[in-house]
Amino acid sequence: MYDLILPSWPPVFDPSVRVGIALLFAALAGEIVARLIRLPRITGYSIAGLVLGPAVLGWFGAADVKSYRLLIDLALALLLFEMGVRVDLKWFRANPVLLATSLLEAGLTFACTYVVMRLTGASTGVSAGVAVIAMSTSPAIVMRMALETRAEGQVTQRMFVLTALNVVYAVVAWQLMVGGMHGVFRGDWFIAVLHPAYMLIGSLVGGVALALAFTLLRRAFNFNDEQGVAVLFGLLLSATALLIALKLPALLAPLIAGMVIKNTDPRPHLWPRHFGTAGGVVVILLFVFTGLTITPREFALGGTVAILLIFVRSAAKTVGVLALGHWSGLSVRQAVALGIALSPMSGVALLLASDVRTIYPEFGERLAAIVLCMAAILELASPIAVQWVLRFCRETREK
Repeated sequence: MYDLILPSWPPVFDPSVRVGIALLFAALAGEIVARLIRLPRITGYSIAGLVLGPAVLGWFGAADVKSYRLLIDLALALLLFEMGVRVDLKWFRANPVLLATSLLEAGLTFACTYVVMRLTGASTGVSAGVAVIAMSTSPAIVMRMALETRAEGQVTQRMFVLTALNVVYAVVAWQLMVGGMHGVFRGDWFIAVLHPAYMLIGSLVGGVALALAFTLLRRAFNFNDEQGVAVLFGLLLSATALLIALKLPALLAPLIAGMVIKNTDPRPHLWPRHFGTAGGVVVILLFVFTGLTITPREFALGGTVAILLIFVRSAAKTVGVLALGHWSGLSVRQAVALGIALSPMSGVALLLASDVRTIYPEFGERLAAIVLCMAAILELASPIAVQWVLRFCRETREK
């Protein structure tokens, strides 16, 4: 009888309690870092994830991250959708050198990363996999830092565009590479062609469908008020869940949807801060969960190579932007700043590495040890670099 009215001892808590504690710890860490050390709040969120994860306290592990995968996908969908709406394809017609800059920067990043990986003794497959992921730039860090510093200007806008293109390059190349793995590891070349084709075509169709749904809903709701934010949040959550159910990448469709909307709907799009308070909370959890993925074993296996690759990757991106900076209308100061601003790695790298580890565990473990170390280090350091770059270019309007 007493069991019905009195709690058990020791008390049994719902798993959501740990998430609540993690969110509270992250918010406090972010505020302490911002107020006392004058560093980005993102750095505090990432520190919270590392401390709570297997690297320090061990409150969370890889299984917990898998349990909350939908939240990670949703946070990235929110950010990629908003970023897509900032990409005006007309800009490429007016300034074609900008697209050439993007291709050169991403190509140099892939080539330099691949060569360094091969020199360290890595296999061709692992080297190519790390190089593909290295092309990506974290939309979460870029968007959050621009929001936190209230940045606007040439470097900020180009940072958004090149980040969006880098995500497209990385995801498309990754799907093609996964298809090749089906042929190499399983000898099934039909699936090797069918799988990436399904992923890419499905993402394109999903993105167009999401854009159409948004356009229809926008006729009935004002997305700048609370009701509209709830509708938009529900739309993206439903779309993300549907993409996952269909085994489609949740990264590409929201970005494509945002770009379609920007270039087909002439009306201006004014967004609330990360789609309102709920979206902001999900974004904070994204940084916490990214920090939870790294383990001491992965640091030991991939830490040294990861540090080397971080410098090589940042140099390649900077050189790629600087090489064509003058012809695209940037000063040397702005070109160097933009190259550094493209260095962040975070959620996109985490999801790509996680997906391949699920399909091909042995191959994925070797690749993830390096990629997750790079993402963990850059999640701490790159927000500081982006903050400095935006201030260096005098594009911030901070209080």
